[in-house]
Amino acid sequence: YWEGRFQLPHWFTNHPPLYYALSAAIWKLLPSSLSGHGVLFAMRLLNVAAGLALGAAVWASARRLFPERPTIGWLALAMALFLPMLVGAASLLGNQMMSAALGGITVALLLRCLDEPSPRNALMAGVAAGLGVLAKMSVLIVVAAGGLALLARGWQQHGLRLRALTLGAVLGLSTLGVSSPYFIRNVATRDVPVDRNVDIWAGVDRSQGRHGRPWSAYLDLHPRILQVPGTYDERAHRAVWPVTFSSTWFDTFGTLVDVHHPNARRMAHILFIFGGLFTLAALAGGIRAATRRCPSPVPLGLAMLGLLVAINLASYVAFTREVATLSALKGTYLSPAVTSFAIFSALGLDAVAQRGRVAGSLVAAIVASFALCVVLTFWQGGLAPMRMNPADFYLRSYRDPPTLRAFRFFNGREPSVKWRPPAD
Repeated sequence: YWEGRFQLPHWFTNHPPLYYALSAAIWKLLPSSLSGHGVLFAMRLLNVAAGLALGAAVWASARRLFPERPTIGWLALAMALFLPMLVGAASLLGNQMMSAALGGITVALLLRCLDEPSPRNALMAGVAAGLGVLAKMSVLIVVAAGGLALLARGWQQHGLRLRALTLGAVLGLSTLGVSSPYFIRNVATRDVPVDRNVDIWAGVDRSQGRHGRPWSAYLDLHPRILQVPGTYDERAHRAVWPVTFSSTWFDTFGTLVDVHHPNARRMAHILFIFGGLFTLAALAGGIRAATRRCPSPVPLGLAMLGLLVAINLASYVAFTREVATLSALKGTYLSPAVTSFAIFSALGLDAVAQRGRVAGSLVAAIVASFALCVVLTFWQGGLAPMRMNPADFYLRSYRDPPTLRAFRFFNGREPSVKWRPPAD
């Protein structure tokens, strides 16, 4: 991560390198006299830009699907810009925001290809997807859903002929071509294209004798997680959806905001209420799309968004089943489907807004209040203090010498947290 100034002893292959390479390049271009706070501010701008790019991509997707309903575009944009799990990720140093942005851009380009099918448009989507894979492997979920949609589009155009495979093939080959340096590097260093060392990811649980998360964990609605945010007990490992909901609608990693502060807990409860409302709106919007109550000039696009949600949820369940740690239950693992959630929730809210001027004003007030609550919660020095410097999240978990030097640079002190083994 810190090879811009601190030489690392190895190249970490679990995460693709794009975000980290760009961060290192930014750091290397900055004046050496700049303080740790100045460097941190400059590096965080990369995630700010990614957040704005995601908003633009979601707006473009909503406008392409519903060109005659600009309200849907504005509501979807609000969801994309103020979703707490993304606001939290955007304030940290990490690859989540860039991955979400490139995934959203890929979705927008796939919708364009479904609307205006051509190899050129499929190539553009593939290039964006390849860059997304170089940021985080989860963008492959978008490629899977988009590839199936493009195959369906080819079948509509050309029937059961070989030419029907063109768009899907261009998407897949261009994605692989752009992202291939990562896989080639893995083969050269680890002899495998993808380093899936689950024993490292789940080291704590394996040492305690657990071998995967039971299916009952997906049925346990542990209410204390939402009643007292951030107080995760042993049972939290077995309450997948409450922890994921908390991560999505309040504190992305359970560590950014000081959840023990009374103001933080009040805001958490308010955000959970908003989260419940918008989740219900997304379910209603999904049903509305599936029953064709909101006609779109790109019907396959709506089907692709629904398929994207299904694949993302299935992959999340598969991953959290295999990696049975609390840290695996993060809302950011659902970021490939952010465009789907934003548009479906906008569809649900729009159905209410169409009932009259009073209903429309109520929806606008709810969304504006939600955005204000998110800003108040995550603005540093706002209603509740932050638990850590935005550079600390990735630095606090390791105790190798380069990480310690980076921690001292950013914080001007020694780490005050308990250091864990690098394998955790």
